[in-house]
Amino acid sequence: MKTLFVCAAALALGACAAEPAPLGPSIATSDAPGLSSAAILDVISGNTGVGTMSGSTVTYAMYVAPDGTAQARLPTGTDTGNWRLTSDGQWCVNWKLFRNGEEYCQRVYRDGKGYKFVNASSEELLVFAPGKRF
Repeated sequence: MKTLFVCAAALALGACAAEPAPLGPSIATSDAPGLSSAAILDVISGNTGVGTMSGSTVTYAMYVAPDGTAQARLPTGTDTGNWRLTSDGQWCVNWKLFRNGEEYCQRVYRDGKGYKFVNASSEELLVFAPGKRF
C-alpha cells in the first residue's frame, strides 16, 4: 500500500513539473532585417489590412490612418488605438482593449502578396488594400 501511494505521488508531481503544450505553432522569428520604417509607412498608412491572427484562423481587419490612429474589426467587435514606427523599423500599436492597452511592436516582412507582422509572441499575415474597407 505504501509503495502504491509513493508511486501515485511521484506520478502526480511529475505531471505538475511538465510544461504545458503550446496553444499553436511556435512563432518563427527571423534575424533578417524587416522592412524599413519608410517602407512600412508606404504599405500601411491610409490602408486596410485583412488577415489572420497568430495561432488561429480568426480573420480580422485593421485600418491604419495616416494620423497615427487605427481601427480593428474583430469577430468580437471593434477596437481603436494608436500606432507609430520606430527608427529601427518596427511597427508599434496600443489598442484600447486588445492586450489591455499595452503597446507591442512587431517587425514587418514581405510575404508573397501580403505582409507578416512578427514578434516573439505574435504573428499576423495581412494583405493591404487602399482606403478604409469597413
